[in-house]
Amino acid sequence: MTQYWLGSVAAIALAALGSTTANAASKFDIILGGEAYFEAGVVGQSLKSGQRSTEFRNRFQLKVSPTATADNGLEYGARVTLQASNSDRTVSDDGAYMFVKGGFGQISAGALGGPSDGTGVIAPSDWGTGGVDGSYAAFLGNTGSNVPSMTTNLKAFKTGDAGTRVLYASPRFSGFQAVVSYQPKTGNFHTSVDRSKTVAAADSFRSGGYSDVYEGGFNYADTLGDVTVAGDVFVIGGQSRNTSTGTSFERLSSYHVGLSAAYGGLKVGGSYANGGDSGYITRSSNTRATDRGAQDVWTVGAQYTTGAYTLGVGYLRSKDAGDLTVRGDRRFNLITTGLRYTVAPGLALGAEYNHFDLKSDTTSQNDRGNIVLLRSTLVF
Repeated sequence: MTQYWLGSVAAIALAALGSTTANAASKFDIILGGEAYFEAGVVGQSLKSGQRSTEFRNRFQLKVSPTATADNGLEYGARVTLQASNSDRTVSDDGAYMFVKGGFGQISAGALGGPSDGTGVIAPSDWGTGGVDGSYAAFLGNTGSNVPSMTTNLKAFKTGDAGTRVLYASPRFSGFQAVVSYQPKTGNFHTSVDRSKTVAAADSFRSGGYSDVYEGGFNYADTLGDVTVAGDVFVIGGQSRNTSTGTSFERLSSYHVGLSAAYGGLKVGGSYANGGDSGYITRSSNTRATDRGAQDVWTVGAQYTTGAYTLGVGYLRSKDAGDLTVRGDRRFNLITTGLRYTVAPGLALGAEYNHFDLKSDTTSQNDRGNIVLLRSTLVF
């Protein structure tokens, strides 16, 4: 099935590129855009030993897109997103790929996120620092490494791995669009060629990577009367890579559904993503790993925009098996609310309050607290 799909995509791409051979000298437009933000946070939590209560953070992101259009209407080009966000002051990228776009849809090839990562719907979050998809996780301190695996992965499990893949998006018909992708191996980017069938485990009980990852589904976006509706259904799967010593892990199997509706300045919506037991060590490899609690996350929220202000509220709940050798789940709850004020076109200020509660099957990791964040954002 995978080989058939890849062959079909390759045929479309070759046909599209072949039809523009005579137009190889087309002029390219260089489109620049990006975003910069500065954040300040104040944190109070139970597990705070040895940690400060205040901190700053910032990020600068630059998007560069050389594009051209052939005489027959075919659009083609490339896109790279550079970002200054690393703690060692180096510049990395958040995706770099080529694309062709025409009546057949769009084919993208390179380092980019999966279908649900790009078009999946979650609770409305155009306020504060992003609500359920905001910056609170960066301020969790040591607790950040103890939360359930899908807490910051709100779409299909591993779709956010911006590794080298091929992605096809169909034209939109009556609001519906099909999107599929194939990725030989997670964690593999740009010129990296990693043909190894094995991988080092992320920890002794979870897989460190997947191979032959496929994802597909549909998204919907349309206006029905005065109501704007958006939704999606996506599934993702793949093989879990074993370790060199033969330790095996459960295969990747996950899905995501989301729905939102907007009327006037009001928008409501939510989402659910399930990762099952993806990546858990198999019982045959470790008889102590008896707990198989599913990994999942759901979000719900609303926002209201009036003039230059957007106010919002959201709720997130995630869980997984936690320690696979201990009965019981690890659960994380987040209540978030905030606002955004547009000072001028492209310039906004945001404020956000987050209350979190972590209950772990390892009681020493239980934590709760409050995070207040302020953000200034420049979008160009």
